[in-house]
Amino acid sequence: MLMKKMLRDMNRHKSQFVSIFLMAFLAVFIYTGVGAEWRGLQKSSDEFYEETNLSNVWIYSENVTDNQAKSVKDVKDVDEVERRLEVDIALPYMENSPKLTLNFLEKNKISMPQIIEGSNFDINDADGIWLDKRFADANKIKVSDTFIIPYNNTDFAKTVRGLIASPERVFLSDSDTLTPDFGANGCAFLSAKAFPFGSIPAYNTLLVTTNPSHSEKANSAYLTTVEDKITKALDGKFSVYLNQKDNPSVSTFHNEVLQHKMMGDIFPVAFLLIALLTMLTTMTRLVTNQRIQIGTLKALGFKKFAILRHYIAYGFFLSLLGSLCGLFVGPVTLPKLFIPSMSSFYTLPTWKTAYSGTFFVVAGLMVALGVLVTFLACNKLLHDTPADTLRPKAPTSFKHHMIEKTALWQYLGFNAQWNFRDASRNRLRALMAIIGVLGCTALIICAITMNTSMNDLKNWQYEDINKFESKMLLNPDVTENQVKTIMQMSDGEAIMEASVELRADDIKKTGALCVTDNTTLISPTDVHFKPIKLPSDGISVTAKMANLLHVEKGDVIEWKIYGSEEWHKSKILAIYREPVSQGISMGRAYLEAQDIPFKATSVLSSEDMKPQTAQPLLDGVDTVLSTADTIAGWNDLTEAMYIMVYVLILAAAVLAIVVLYNLGLLSFTEMEREMATLKVMGLKSGKLRSLLLTQSIWFSVIGFIPGIPCGIGLVILLVNSTGEAFDYPVMLHISTVLISFVFTFGISILVNLLFSRKIRKLNMVESLKAME
Repeated sequence: MLMKKMLRDMNRHKSQFVSIFLMAFLAVFIYTGVGAEWRGLQKSSDEFYEETNLSNVWIYSENVTDNQAKSVKDVKDVDEVERRLEVDIALPYMENSPKLTLNFLEKNKISMPQIIEGSNFDINDADGIWLDKRFADANKIKVSDTFIIPYNNTDFAKTVRGLIASPERVFLSDSDTLTPDFGANGCAFLSAKAFPFGSIPAYNTLLVTTNPSHSEKANSAYLTTVEDKITKALDGKFSVYLNQKDNPSVSTFHNEVLQHKMMGDIFPVAFLLIALLTMLTTMTRLVTNQRIQIGTLKALGFKKFAILRHYIAYGFFLSLLGSLCGLFVGPVTLPKLFIPSMSSFYTLPTWKTAYSGTFFVVAGLMVALGVLVTFLACNKLLHDTPADTLRPKAPTSFKHHMIEKTALWQYLGFNAQWNFRDASRNRLRALMAIIGVLGCTALIICAITMNTSMNDLKNWQYEDINKFESKMLLNPDVTENQVKTIMQMSDGEAIMEASVELRADDIKKTGALCVTDNTTLISPTDVHFKPIKLPSDGISVTAKMANLLHVEKGDVIEWKIYGSEEWHKSKILAIYREPVSQGISMGRAYLEAQDIPFKATSVLSSEDMKPQTAQPLLDGVDTVLSTADTIAGWNDLTEAMYIMVYVLILAAAVLAIVVLYNLGLLSFTEMEREMATLKVMGLKSGKLRSLLLTQSIWFSVIGFIPGIPCGIGLVILLVNSTGEAFDYPVMLHISTVLISFVFTFGISILVNLLFSRKIRKLNMVESLKAME
């Protein structure tokens, strides 16, 4: 009997119950879908790092001796050490002269290349080379091909034994481009016995693994202790000490995972709250309208628990069904949207999705909260005696609001007065509408602002800051005469770029150094995106780096160039803002005043210097980066962002439609007697529709205003998780507010129009029947 009654009730109020199902489904769907995606990323990278024994520390020096390696090996907490020679070369015989990092390995026990295709790495193979698979695929190189290595003005031939993935290059970090160009930048691994000039004269890298590993005990105190011990063992004779967490590839991918995790944790909360509020209002109204039925069941001898169990079943089955659908559909569908775009920027041997016990916990929590909310909605009425329950519900007590006692009240029309009193009597329904609109607005603002921020960053970098059309990357062995010739032929300007270590008190960071020489093709901007002329007699620091170091203009910081062991102290003369490369900038004269020679690494030109097919590069130039090509790569990057934008807009639309329609139906049902009375008194259907529309607009306005800062807050949370290298401009455009306004209010008006037929078909006799 009770089961049939429940099915009849669900059919009669299907729109409200469908909305409960949808909100429960979306909350679990987004949490489990995004959760399966980011956990899969984490699992795939962790397995990759573990299988290849990713180094915990990289130490760079001009010459890492065998005795130094043994000294580090003897340090407590150090598990294994391995020397490596890293050499960057250009391949001028290939199209666009790609760059390749050669790694000559001593042992192959740390940061081992993982074989994707071909034979396993052989430490005794003097003739073989193992190439980065993505580099090989982009340049159409296959296993068994002969590969020419130009080194020290001599060409050496090696046989491609295999194609690999390196755990140190999950993200291809290149300060010259915003997006990875796998065909222009790759890596290769060779045995130390394959070194073309006999034995290796000097290794320049020392890889260190610790026990316990950094991943198991990566707190700052532990890392500092290990660094101090290794520094002491080496007598400080090294140029760079890099922890795993500071490795650009590791940190960038880790920040990407954190960003996805944040999405999966934050957005489902909105749908969870709306589902619970919808369930509370729907069940409260249902129980109130069925007082007579409940009283009759009590009079017939049904126990309180049996009746309570009947109504709790509504919340239980709806939230259970929605949660189960979300639990099984989310992990299967959402990761498939993200993984293709992720794999175009990151390199992992396998891309997996991963389930977690928390998925079932969240689904169970959704069901438990649904049951709890239903219990709270029903319990009070079931405490009444059968006689009290069979009586009509007493009208809701209403106290006049303070505003009704003012002169302003008299100037308000009937429409405003009626809606004000209705909202005051039904505060929960009003709150639910406001929260729903707030959530919708926040998601729309977040989605559009993320998109506009990416475009703002592109315009800021390539229109406001960079005034050049080409950037010619110079060969490390380029001569001064060649640089002058390149500058003359391209009407260009030389700059020097390098990596630097920065230190302020106990804070150490890795950043970029840019040294200009009366350069006019780079126009720095201040923190307000206005052009600024940087002083040439001191250093300037990017705004984000200054925040990371906790310094400001006038403070003194220490810095040293990678490859050097000498620290320099400089006063900060200016703070400027840079979108994609955080660090310091200075003039050539100031650099040379520190007894550091100016070594040009690039020449900038306002002309398009990219050679045509079969046209050779200028002598001394390794690669030419075209601004147009870089912008095209940036546009490819934003396509991945569009997936997130589309998901957020779809979620916002579903949230707004479900909430506003459900509330509109709820309002209409609760006000049916009042509507019928007003219609009997002569009010036309159009006037009655305007009453509902006015209330909907009120709630939309109240929810829309706080939804704007909430949406901006979501964007800030997301961009802050992108890592230390990026400084995204988060700016709210008027167009964003207008689009959000039209979207939110358009849905509000559209939903209101759906009730027009209900008002026209209102049965006044049935609605005005007294409850006897």
